[in-house]
Amino acid sequence: MSKDYYEILGVGKSASQEEVKRAYRKLAHQHHPDKKGGDEKKFKEINEAYQILGDDEKRRRYDQFGSAAFGQGGGAQPGWDFSGFQDFDGNFGGVDLGDIFGDIFGGFGGFSRSRRAKRGSDISLSLDVSFRESVFGGARSVLLDKTSLCDICRGSGAEPGSHVKKCDTCQGTGTVRESRRSILGSFTSLAECSKCRGKGEIPEHFCKHCRGQSVLKKQENINIQIPAGIRDGEAIKLTGMGEALSGGAAGDLYVKINVIPHPIFRREGFDLVMDLYAQPSKMILGGEEAIETLEGPPDGRAGKILVRIPELSKAGDILRLRQKGVPKSRGNRGDLLIVLHQKLPKKLSHEARRLLSDLEKEGL
Repeated sequence: MSKDYYEILGVGKSASQEEVKRAYRKLAHQHHPDKKGGDEKKFKEINEAYQILGDDEKRRRYDQFGSAAFGQGGGAQPGWDFSGFQDFDGNFGGVDLGDIFGDIFGGFGGFSRSRRAKRGSDISLSLDVSFRESVFGGARSVLLDKTSLCDICRGSGAEPGSHVKKCDTCQGTGTVRESRRSILGSFTSLAECSKCRGKGEIPEHFCKHCRGQSVLKKQENINIQIPAGIRDGEAIKLTGMGEALSGGAAGDLYVKINVIPHPIFRREGFDLVMDLYAQPSKMILGGEEAIETLEGPPDGRAGKILVRIPELSKAGDILRLRQKGVPKSRGNRGDLLIVLHQKLPKKLSHEARRLLSDLEKEGL
């Protein structure tokens, strides 16, 4: 279910980061589970909202795609190490307490933000697709300039054939301890090892292609599968196809779909709608009319089918062709709705006037 993080913190969408932070601190102290009358569920919700709105990049993604862009929440929660309370891991029910106490002594219990799971940046782009592609789906390939894993070392940072060894700075743990003193005593935090970048190991010889960085900027072809029935303005999420990051997971790629309007068809839910202009004689006497459909061959050419116009039809009547609309689940489709209109001539011959006069006498 989509969550309104602005409403949870009680701020507007134009609120500054300082206003967001103030609102978070006030609510966090008010609902802290350790306080009398505290609410653990509300506290978790407030913390989740701040994890998103308190980060410029996550806030931008949330404003564009909503809370669905973050799954169950805004990212991994940081671990911590508090000297003297070794059994307490710094997470209260999965909630990050660092922001509440951060200004008091630089991160209560030595909260280490570097312990968050590292992740590359997300990428967003717009893709124009034809109306037919939006109905039946399709495949596209786009060329992107982005940071990707090195093709030579496959992201290891090591020259091919080179062995890796344990980092002598962190002794293979990927983290180093940092101690600090405060008026409340000595606190120890865990930080990422700067030498191995948290991997715990380093190559004996660095990759010459990426200079040991594991990633590099390059052009990459991205294949995009367009699902059948996608709507204009919807986005496709390609997990792990965003910016790559050394020592961390790649970001995601969001593809916003722009559907090019069709000159004949329009969409209403899972139904397709079109207008058919028929001669007055066919509206009165009935007959067949050839219409264009989206059911053409794979090369995109339009298909043609014959539809039967009942006699004594009138403008505004709708003909319904079952299962000719937008695909639904399990092979079902919407319908094609054909709205009838009379095609009137620009001028009438004497014979046409006589026939119409006779029809008028018949009461038609």
